[in-house]
Amino acid sequence: MFLRFFVIYVILMVVSGCGGSSSPGEGPGVDPELPPCDDCGWNIEQWKLTIPESRDSFYGSGGSSAAELIPATCSNNQTLSNDTDIAYFWTESNPSQMVFKVDLGIDGATTPNTSYVRSELRELYRFDSQNRCSSSNQNWSITGSHQLDSTLNIINYPQISGIDPKVIVGQVHGKDIKQALVKVLWEGDDKPVRVILNDTFVPNNGTCDHCQPFSIELGKAKAYQSWQYQIYVDKTGITLQTIVEGDKTERTLEWGKPVEANNGKMYTLDTAWLNEDYYFKAGIYPQIKTSSEYSGQIFEVGFTDVTVTHKP
Repeated sequence: MFLRFFVIYVILMVVSGCGGSSSPGEGPGVDPELPPCDDCGWNIEQWKLTIPESRDSFYGSGGSSAAELIPATCSNNQTLSNDTDIAYFWTESNPSQMVFKVDLGIDGATTPNTSYVRSELRELYRFDSQNRCSSSNQNWSITGSHQLDSTLNIINYPQISGIDPKVIVGQVHGKDIKQALVKVLWEGDDKPVRVILNDTFVPNNGTCDHCQPFSIELGKAKAYQSWQYQIYVDKTGITLQTIVEGDKTERTLEWGKPVEANNGKMYTLDTAWLNEDYYFKAGIYPQIKTSSEYSGQIFEVGFTDVTVTHKP
């Protein structure tokens, strides 16, 4: 066993050309490409993973905020790859899927601006040309078109009396904006998939007293059933879609034009959104705060496809 790990270590050192370690806080430009996965419905290189465990706990240092895994060597952090196998994320071959898992009974770590834990991918838009270790310039502006397609199934979900099993499985988020533009929410077998949007926002992660979140309904997806969602963003607006057992439900919201929400009221997406930068997210972001009394109450979701398409 020791010999096998020693050989793997030597091979990795030779391939990476690492004769020494990077200084803390510094990462390489773009490291050599990870081994391809011909059967995968995703490209692991264009994502980083946030997990519900602190940097101090997972890495032994770094603070109390949620740890991240990135497909590059960043300050000695564990690298995200198709071989990653931890309690919150792993890949499987039959079917080929990424699995995200969160136990609501853990004392989990969160990211800034939220009290909920997550096991969720964050897009690295310029992953193939710029430093993956920093997400400050890994965002896209609304020029051309930008699309996220996911195929997933709810493998396991918490069953807590009086609490819906709410979990966000896809997002469009603005850089340094606390209010998410798009959140795709699954709430159980008996409810339609709901998309939550914000009509406007405050920059620099500011709190917004006048922002109005609203939601629209898409198709109804049961647990243990494969289904798809699509988020499409361009200068015209946002198109949202689910496909469940071949049944497609689609809604389009245009910038600056009123749209009727679930509650029957009209809301308008502020055209100021067009001036910001964005990134996609996919995975699980439970909307239930963790508690020791929820031990064994688990969200586990498999994604067989997570495809991002950007066109100029």
